[in-house]
Amino acid sequence: AGPAAAGDGVRPVELPAQPVPRTRRAEILAAAVPLFARDGFANVTNGQIAREVGLAPSALYRHYPGKVDILAAACLQAAGLLAQGVERSLREVTGPHEAVAALAATYVAYSFEYTALNSVAEAELAGLPADLRRPLIHAQREHIAVWEQQLRLARPELDPRQARVLVHAGFGVVVEAGRSLRWRDGPDHRGAVTALVVAALGL
Repeated sequence: AGPAAAGDGVRPVELPAQPVPRTRRAEILAAAVPLFARDGFANVTNGQIAREVGLAPSALYRHYPGKVDILAAACLQAAGLLAQGVERSLREVTGPHEAVAALAATYVAYSFEYTALNSVAEAELAGLPADLRRPLIHAQREHIAVWEQQLRLARPELDPRQARVLVHAGFGVVVEAGRSLRWRDGPDHRGAVTALVVAALGL
């Protein structure tokens, strides 16, 4: 099948729901993410975050040691939601080609569904201190390893380096296509971007 049909047989993606904030800590996180996405982490103050949840800036420290810890929590939440989505998407696949298509559809759905959270995690991860960045890097590597394994099963001629390059290219396709669509969500956009990713992977 050509790129236009590449995602036709993919099962609907079931993403985990973004957690409803039920604690003050969760409320702070939920309030901070849109601010980080809009203005950039460095430009957001503790005072702005505190105002969003009706707290004095000093009260934030009862819940997070500092602003960077809120950012780390946002990145961990993004990684967790993606990992849950991948786990769900691979439960009933019957082979590596279907698995790769399911991974692509899940990553696309995640990118459109959680645009602010994902953009913050992608843009700000490198600026985290090493101790906070370490578990996030591990989660990223685990996610990429799943893609690499399934892609190499679908395309046995690829060596690990080639598979890794293609996987990163697939992620890049999602980012560029999403930006060109201004992240306007809908099944047609998700389907078209998923098909582009599958085609970029050579399937």
